[in-house]
Amino acid sequence: PDSLIYSLTDSNLVSDHEIRLSGLANNSRYFYALSDGVSILQGDSSNYFTTAPSHGTSKPTRIWVMGDTGVNTVDQNTVRDAFLNYNGNQNVDLLLMLGDNAYNSGTDQEYQNAFFQNHYEDILKNTPLLTIAGNHENYTANALNQTGPYYDIFNLPKNGECGGVPSGTEAYYSFDYGQIHIIGLEVNTPSLLLPGSTMLTWLANDLSATTQKWRIVMLHNSPYTKGGHDSDTENDLIQIRQQIMPILDQYKVDLVLCGHNHVYERSYLMEGHYGNSASLTPSMIVDSTYGTLPQAYI
Repeated sequence: PDSLIYSLTDSNLVSDHEIRLSGLANNSRYFYALSDGVSILQGDSSNYFTTAPSHGTSKPTRIWVMGDTGVNTVDQNTVRDAFLNYNGNQNVDLLLMLGDNAYNSGTDQEYQNAFFQNHYEDILKNTPLLTIAGNHENYTANALNQTGPYYDIFNLPKNGECGGVPSGTEAYYSFDYGQIHIIGLEVNTPSLLLPGSTMLTWLANDLSATTQKWRIVMLHNSPYTKGGHDSDTENDLIQIRQQIMPILDQYKVDLVLCGHNHVYERSYLMEGHYGNSASLTPSMIVDSTYGTLPQAYI
C-alpha cells in the first residue's frame, strides 16, 4: 500500500464511478487507494483485492452468502459479527448478496444507511461482491430497462467479462471463479418467468455452454419454502419451480441459494419436483442425508 505506482482517473461528473482494470495477474493481491484528485480518501493496508484464480483451476474457496440483510439495525451487525468471529482470519473469496440488501425500497440513501455505512464498509474494502436484486430493490428499480438506484450502484458482468455467456443485462448474468460457475437470476419480474422468455433462453444456453465442475444459482425468491412465504400458494414461487427448476435439473446445478423468506431452510438434494409440497415422492430425493461431510471443498 505504500508503493502504488499506477493510476486511473474517471473524470465523469457522476456520483457512482466505475474503474476497469486490465492486465492483472490471476490469484494475486493488489493494493489500491481512492482519491478525489486532492486528497486520499482511502488507501491503507485494508484496501486490497485478490483476483480470481485461472479459469478451471482447483482452489479451496470460501463464499459468504447473505440475503435480506438491509434492515439497518443492531441485529444486522450481530449476524455480520457472528460470521466474522466464526471465520476468524480465513480469507473470504467472494461475497454473494441475494437481494433486499437495503430496506424498504432500495433507494440510494437506504443503501448508504443499511449497506455502505456502519455495516459492511470494512468488508467491502477487500472482498469481491456480486449481487442480485430482491423485490424491495425493484420498488425503485426496473429490471427490464436496468434503471433505478440498484443498477446505478452496482456494475455486474453482463458481457461475459468474468466468464459465462453474455446476458446483455445486469438483471441476470453469470461468472466463473476457478472451477465454479455462478448464475444470478431476476425472479421478481413476471415476464422473465414466462416460458420462452429471454432470461430462460439465456439460462439454458449459459448452462449448456459451461464446462465448470460446480454450478451455483442465486435466486431471491425460493421455489421451495414454508416460512412467511408459501411456495405452494404464491404464483411467483410456483412459476420459479415450474419454469426455472427443470432447466437447473437438466444441467445438473449443484446448489441453489435463495432469500426472501426471513427464516433458515435447507432442502434435500432433489430432482424433478415441480409440483406442490404434497407431490414430493422419495424417488425425487437424490440424497436424503443432511449433507454433513468431514470436509467439503469446492
